[in-house]
Amino acid sequence: MESGPGEGGVALAIPPLRPSEKFHLFVSYSSVDATWTHGLISRLEADLAGLKVCLHERDFTPGRNVLENMAECIQQSQKVLLVLSQDFVQSRWCLLEADLSLFGSCLERKPVIPVLLRPCQVPLHLSHLTYLEAADSHFYRKVVQLLLMPNHCLARSLPAWRPAASLYSGKSLLTLNCVNRDSLPSWKVGTFSTLGVPDPLKEVLEDPEVYKRAVGILNGVRSPRSCLRYLGCRVTLAVFLFLVALALLSLPLIMGLLENTPAQRFFLIAANIFFCPLFFVLGVNTLCWFRRFSKKMMQELVLRVGEANLLLAPHSLLMGCDTMNKLHFVYVLLGDCRRVFLEAAEGEALFREALLRFSCSYACCVAHAYFPACDEAHRARGHLELGLCFCQFVSLQLQTRQGREVNPV
Repeated sequence: MESGPGEGGVALAIPPLRPSEKFHLFVSYSSVDATWTHGLISRLEADLAGLKVCLHERDFTPGRNVLENMAECIQQSQKVLLVLSQDFVQSRWCLLEADLSLFGSCLERKPVIPVLLRPCQVPLHLSHLTYLEAADSHFYRKVVQLLLMPNHCLARSLPAWRPAASLYSGKSLLTLNCVNRDSLPSWKVGTFSTLGVPDPLKEVLEDPEVYKRAVGILNGVRSPRSCLRYLGCRVTLAVFLFLVALALLSLPLIMGLLENTPAQRFFLIAANIFFCPLFFVLGVNTLCWFRRFSKKMMQELVLRVGEANLLLAPHSLLMGCDTMNKLHFVYVLLGDCRRVFLEAAEGEALFREALLRFSCSYACCVAHAYFPACDEAHRARGHLELGLCFCQFVSLQLQTRQGREVNPV
């Protein structure tokens, strides 16, 4: 890779396009990295006469599905260049990963050139490739050399695309919204469909009865029937209670304390001291009812999700919820973590208790790729390649805030 584009002083020409090809290079990048990418492409097109580069904003067919456009343009390109950054992994790569059965067949015949623009978690499906670092002083020369090299020669310089397994421990499979999300009031718990197993889950959960029973546990959570669930009722009642408190505050003046006997004055003052703060506190609690209700409902949902995970865990599937109308499903291999629990007395019971209490929060952490801060002991390599494994997470929770769960978002 240290030699120039033209070895032995002979300038290499751009490989000619085949009849089925329209572009020498397909470039995929995040919109956040557009300025850097456009600068690179402009320089390449200026230095390499005849180079045809496919950019999505310039060459995609208007009105077509993004995935269809990407698949067609990859098929019509000699090589594929991926500008890797955390923004790319979180946005652009998810489109490719959405249908690996389609893009796997496209990319397995095309040399893939990953360019690491900024440090990020390189997708597992690209981890076998040797990427170019944009910070390398010889980066541009290396890119030019790879573009000038014919595909059959490039295959010896860059490892060919090998479709990786579509599943890996810690993979987020599905975010499921409730069926009545658009018309769902803020105080109502969502209802989730149990008609069939969603397609992204069928690879790990084939039995629809298990899915139906697991989701049915959540659908069993009942929404409140109190009139306070309506904002108008809460505001009206709170205003009434505040007015009563103010009226009680001015009651001694209205009734004229000086004209009353000492016993009557004592009764009025004592009643004022007791009832005025009471009605004021009731008014505040009325306005804060929804916040207390939401916290209580989320606690109940977390417990119900834990019950559902007792059914899903044998299938290496965990469910999590961080709102009342959305579920996250993640694929996590729990066998090694379960064996850690089994080393203790009553280990099976401890593992079930851990699933009940902590599996919901853990699934949300995996789905969002965000884990609570931990010390050196918990940073040690566990049973999950990226992030804390389940037994590490449980251990951390038991040491933090007396076992109270950490909100992952």
